[in-house]
Amino acid sequence: MLNLLKHELRSRWLATLLWGIGLAFFGTTYILIFPQVEEQITALADWEIYRAVGFDMGSFEGFIGSTVVLFIPVILGIYVIISSTSTLTGEEEEGTLELLLAMPLKRWQIVTAKAIALGLSIFLILVIVGLGDGLVLNLSRKALDTSITFHQLFFAVLSGWPLLLVVAMLGLFLGAYLPTQRAASITLTGFFILSYFMDNFASHIEPLSPLAPFSIFTYFDTSAHIFSEGAQTSNVLVLFGLAALFFALTLLSFRRRNVTVGAWPWQRAKIKD
Repeated sequence: MLNLLKHELRSRWLATLLWGIGLAFFGTTYILIFPQVEEQITALADWEIYRAVGFDMGSFEGFIGSTVVLFIPVILGIYVIISSTSTLTGEEEEGTLELLLAMPLKRWQIVTAKAIALGLSIFLILVIVGLGDGLVLNLSRKALDTSITFHQLFFAVLSGWPLLLVVAMLGLFLGAYLPTQRAASITLTGFFILSYFMDNFASHIEPLSPLAPFSIFTYFDTSAHIFSEGAQTSNVLVLFGLAALFFALTLLSFRRRNVTVGAWPWQRAKIKD
């Protein structure tokens, strides 16, 4: 299992590095442009449309929370969706998963190694982003009227990891449960988009407020408070709990999956290791 984990990490190192560098540049762009467009941005603070989509334009802290802290997990979600749904069913369609199952490994060991590698890859991407954006923040401090420190921005960026971990584990589950990668990726993409807008609309439309707890973005703080107070422990525990649940469902589903058949769940016979 350890060798498989090493192989999975090696196969992801380039994507991890490129996504980390790319998203770091994305974040630094918003940090660097703020002094030049501060008046225009703060003038948009009272616009209802921006509040409806979760943007706080009233201060630098709110602006960075609504752009860097929020957008980085949203954009990185593309990588997570593709990577997680292709980890099991994608490899099955390519014919490599069958070879892996021929090795002296239990199915749960295969799933665990791949889940750990995917989770670490996402974590390292956010570390690269947090370090890069924090460094640029420090270098640009003279032009910025802000109390945000390097460590506060770094951990604010890193607070997106539990959210993305939920998406990753759900992707693994859908990849183990549904017959094709296409079905898994479409389902996960729909869930991700719906969850994002559900949180925003539920916060501003009273009849929709009961739906808020069903959105994973409800448990992800992107307000200015994330820098001073950090992520709420209760929210982090909810997200980690969901990730653990989907991981457990992945183990159960993959154990029962008839590899290479591509059948829907109700068509499958029960399989034991």
